[in-house]
Amino acid sequence: MFDLIYKKRLRDDVETWVEKGWLTSDGAANILASTAVEDGRSKVPMVLGGIGVLCIALALAAFIAANWGAIPRNVKLIGIIACVLGSHGLAAWSAASGRKGLADLATAFATLVFVGALALVGQIFHLPTNWPGGAFLVCLGALAAAWIAGSRTSLIVAAVAAISWQIGRSDIGAPPLLESLIGLVLLLAILAHPVVHPNRLCRWAATSLLLITFGRWLADTGEALQAGDSILFAMAVAGFAGLAASLVQLGQIGELLVKWSDYYPQRSHGRWLLASCLQDVGVALLCGLLVFVLLFHSEFGNAPLWSPLTTAPVVLTVGLAIVMNAAGFLLSFKTGKSRVLFAAVLLALLAALIPVVSPNVVLVAALNLAALVAISLMGTLHNNSFWTLCGYAGLTAAVLWLLDVTVGSLLGQSVFFLIAGVVLLGLAFAVTRMLRRRAPQQPTAQEARP
Repeated sequence: MFDLIYKKRLRDDVETWVEKGWLTSDGAANILASTAVEDGRSKVPMVLGGIGVLCIALALAAFIAANWGAIPRNVKLIGIIACVLGSHGLAAWSAASGRKGLADLATAFATLVFVGALALVGQIFHLPTNWPGGAFLVCLGALAAAWIAGSRTSLIVAAVAAISWQIGRSDIGAPPLLESLIGLVLLLAILAHPVVHPNRLCRWAATSLLLITFGRWLADTGEALQAGDSILFAMAVAGFAGLAASLVQLGQIGELLVKWSDYYPQRSHGRWLLASCLQDVGVALLCGLLVFVLLFHSEFGNAPLWSPLTTAPVVLTVGLAIVMNAAGFLLSFKTGKSRVLFAAVLLALLAALIPVVSPNVVLVAALNLAALVAISLMGTLHNNSFWTLCGYAGLTAAVLWLLDVTVGSLLGQSVFFLIAGVVLLGLAFAVTRMLRRRAPQQPTAQEARP
């Protein structure tokens, strides 16, 4: 959907550039022709190949299971090892021949065989059931294949296994320090892979692991402190709000550092895509949290302010978000778009944290509405359709909640919409005048010629 929006906006921009003389007609035709042929047809073989690899791996596992008693134990083990080694050998040959797609499929097949082999070996030697331990071994094997062979599919398997291990590795509470360190190492290794080998699914898988890992840290901290439900609720909201604010600001601060530092290395393709993905997740999480706070603001109860805000996960994420916000304002003193982003993030963070400080529903609703409007404007200003969509969706949910809870009569609803409409029209008029005053006079190509 967003590719279609981008192509439509590109066509409109190209027409404007041709009218102003910034782009020739031939150049515009070449740009539009290049975007027209990029319709995803080149990815069809990889999709079909991936499904085929999965089917073959399942067929192999089903064949061994169907002939479990007829196949000797040594033959099973030798066959499994031969499949894994043969697949990796095919992947190495394909990579050396420049066939990266085939190499990725072969590595993915080896990873899937390895996953099935763990279960089969457990049955062969009658090992006790240990799902977290099995998920951990799968994660290690898939992660090794992902880094050695650069396989995207293996990285996705590793991320799914790491998520399973994080959820079931031990009882919620005070986990061993070694487990926490291992979880952090796995997270860093999986997050770094999409930077070196960019892939959209890998970025989303790594981001999902980041959220699960942080959620597990929050749950362990709350259980170790034996906190009540209201404190646990406040910890979760404050912690994820700080994490989301940090994710949104990370990419923007990186751009500003590139802009102001002559010696800063150029941003790579993978780093830029990962930062953009983290920003999208952060914006979506912030909008969801703002609506969540409105719907369940009564769940905060009478928890003391210091209880949720002084726990380690909340202090780290909220403190990091505040430091990044201050640094962002300093770096963007000549960049209006960046200032809008940092202001919107600061307002959203404040709106998410204010219920912990004050249970006043009017104040909470006002700040949440202002923050959602600011996020919508931020998305519009940065030409990011996903951010704008998240802001509009959150704003719609918040307005519906306000109509249901705070405005009971039809007359009250009419007054509410009238005031909101007048305020928004006034803001639109003020912004229009401000943009007209600041807009530089751009000469056309004919006027610029001597």
